[in-house]
Amino acid sequence: MKRWLRFTAAVLAAAFLFALTGCGSSTNSASFTWFVDSIPANLDPQVASGASDVIACENLYGTLVRKDPDGELVPGLCEKWTVSSDGLTYTFTLKDGLTYAAAKGAATEYDITAEDFVFAFRRIFHAETASPYAVEFSAIQNSAAVLAGLADESSLGVSANGPLTLVFRLSERDDNFLAKLAMPGAAPCDEAFFESTRGTYGLTAKTTLASGSFYLYNWTANGLFLRRTVESPLVGSLRLVQDTSGSGKSAAQLITDDKCSAALDESGEATNLQTVSYSDTTWALLFNAAEGSVFQNQQLRQALAGIARENADVPSSGLYTAAKGLVPEGLTVDGLDYRETAGDPLPTIPEPKALYLAARQGMATSDFSGVTLLLPKNAGLGELADQINSAWQKECSLFFSVEEVEQDEFDARIAAGKYTIALAPIRAEGGSVYQMLQQFTAEGGSLTGYADTVYADRLALSAQQTGKDRCALLAQCERQLLESCTMVPLMAQQKRLLLANGVRDLVFDPFFPVLDLTWAKMS
Repeated sequence: MKRWLRFTAAVLAAAFLFALTGCGSSTNSASFTWFVDSIPANLDPQVASGASDVIACENLYGTLVRKDPDGELVPGLCEKWTVSSDGLTYTFTLKDGLTYAAAKGAATEYDITAEDFVFAFRRIFHAETASPYAVEFSAIQNSAAVLAGLADESSLGVSANGPLTLVFRLSERDDNFLAKLAMPGAAPCDEAFFESTRGTYGLTAKTTLASGSFYLYNWTANGLFLRRTVESPLVGSLRLVQDTSGSGKSAAQLITDDKCSAALDESGEATNLQTVSYSDTTWALLFNAAEGSVFQNQQLRQALAGIARENADVPSSGLYTAAKGLVPEGLTVDGLDYRETAGDPLPTIPEPKALYLAARQGMATSDFSGVTLLLPKNAGLGELADQINSAWQKECSLFFSVEEVEQDEFDARIAAGKYTIALAPIRAEGGSVYQMLQQFTAEGGSLTGYADTVYADRLALSAQQTGKDRCALLAQCERQLLESCTMVPLMAQQKRLLLANGVRDLVFDPFFPVLDLTWAKMS
């Protein structure tokens, strides 16, 4: 099974933990139970943003296209599509005879038509909907004006030519538009049924209509149960429940004990299970460069950064690899592999000791009083911190105390800028390269006190571009940030999905988040 990562909006950025557990079923097909942090609360596909809600919607609702287990976009609710030569018009022909399913798979009189997609997209661009998908589909003609209330919804570039033909008109090319149409927000919504729910659409079993391969079987405070009629080895049922066992077992042990069929793991322990690895976190040295700090001096930061990079070894325990930049490998921007497209951003720092001596001109030893190296307790990085500190002492006669604090205090102090040097995880929430870089702007929280108008303006401009142009601007921002040495990437932290032998054809994306069981099998 392959891993598929893509760039998405930060509003869908919530991190999630889950496991899949085999259980009995009334059919001759495999059944999974999926442990979630919270029971899905909102099954409105144009609105759902919580991780468990989104994953439930992916399996409950159909979309025009879907990604198959090989990462290819294939027809979902459509038979075929065409794209104009200028890339601005997409025309879809829907499958005939499609209908929605009510709770427990009951038949309905609601047909799935092109008008249902038109209504769904108009909902996305109603300001009162507050849909997280508005940013994803901003290339649709007149979308900004409709969202702002400056144009009538009928001017939106989504129209139906009869019950089975749907047309999208874009104001600018979006090379990732097809992939975005696989998102739950692009699922159809029947206007008459929506109006009949009187504001409760997707909030109860009675006010939810399924359009995907699964239907809603049961939904209580204890869990959500989806089913479909298929034969083994296809997965026929899916329960989303919270794990209340409190076993404390590792992901690998839960799978080995037949408690689950797949689980997210960060331990790095040896295993014979199938694995799908990815990374959304880079551990880095942060120098607080806020006004009044000794680390406002860029030469000083560069000197200490160069010494740290030369002497820091990647820990042998845990899933760590040497960092190739701030942005870890595997993240994508508009369908492009960002790390491959952006290249190597790590700056060369020649003769860091000479830089240090130059930086010390006019500085007193007392300027370094109170400087500490902050790190989270129980992160297993004490040895790495000691390596760096010892190198600074050897090369610069500087030695800082190492301060380990509980995770909650660590997070609060980093957010408030109450540190001098820190060894901290920088996360790409939602798999977003933009969001990872935005943390170093005033708007994004000014993580290290770094303030540069060129950086901020260039990053803002990247949000208005697509494809290679967006990658190029993001890469310029990353290089500028690393050359300033206010942040020094040391290692990427790997994570992985563990799969029991026999589980195959899951479509997995840890950032969206995606765990699509449309093709999933268990043998």
